[in-house]
Amino acid sequence: MATMTIAKAINEGLRATLTKNPKSLLMGEDIGHLGGVYRVTDGLIKEFGDDRVLDTPLAESGIVGTAIGLALRGYSPVCEIQFDGFVYPAFNQITTQLAKIHARSLGKLTVPVVIRIPYGGGIGSIEHHSESPEALFAHTAGLRIISPSNAHDAYWMIQKAVECKDPVIFFEP
Repeated sequence: MATMTIAKAINEGLRATLTKNPKSLLMGEDIGHLGGVYRVTDGLIKEFGDDRVLDTPLAESGIVGTAIGLALRGYSPVCEIQFDGFVYPAFNQITTQLAKIHARSLGKLTVPVVIRIPYGGGIGSIEHHSESPEALFAHTAGLRIISPSNAHDAYWMIQKAVECKDPVIFFEP
């Protein structure tokens, strides 16, 4: 059995998702050519192109707002927020729009958006790099909150998150 990190397992899970689902796409700051801050998306732009692995502007609310629009048009967007503390500018879109569209439409609309967020301490950074906002989202009806504890779970959980019709916040330790 191969041993791999959680980051590599998520990369492989995203690769499998992009291969299986032509309507899936990845979006976030520096996730394309750089491969993301933690290199979770490393190599995916070369394989799937910049129309499926999109580098976005530095605007978390814009990333999530765009993902909501894409999901309403039939896509399966997977957003990356670089650090957990950077999610706060998108908090309104996540808690008052993304989490509520299904209920507000009486079940007629789904928004299958996955938001990947690395979280927790341990990287030695200061302000906005080592927070744990998961409790804020766990108390919001309409969201699914998940976090893998090992690489095996990470590989399968990211794929199942993208297949889910509900919005999923995928916290990456």
